[in-house]
Amino acid sequence: MNFPFFNRLQLKKIVVAKPGDSGQRAEAVLANLLKELPELLLAYVVENQNGTILASYTASADYNPNQLSLRNTKMLRTMNEALDTGAWLGGPLLDVSVLLDDQLHHLRPIAGGQWHCFVAVRLADANLGILKEVVRRATA
Repeated sequence: MNFPFFNRLQLKKIVVAKPGDSGQRAEAVLANLLKELPELLLAYVVENQNGTILASYTASADYNPNQLSLRNTKMLRTMNEALDTGAWLGGPLLDVSVLLDDQLHHLRPIAGGQWHCFVAVRLADANLGILKEVVRRATA
């Protein structure tokens, strides 16, 4: 049985965790992101249904997509449930951005809400406007 947390992360390489059409589409999204933002710290594409990583990229062993994917999937579910019940007013969830001291994290639902794409970059390398536009184009 293949457990991703027992394997060492492959650094600065797109890793397709789920072979097939969905894995190839996720790999293409990450390749488009890397073309525009070669200084990415971490990026991954995940299925929202079960939190399975389709493809990932990391620049350092300190940034592990397996640790974040389930948390972000749960956060998106909670936010969508709040929107559906009317507890949180607003339209559909388009994206979520978080500014940290030296990093910018951006989460965008894609493929009709079945997947989401997460990207982390240093604030010195990109700003919110650039990051949102690059992710929008890469996931379109």
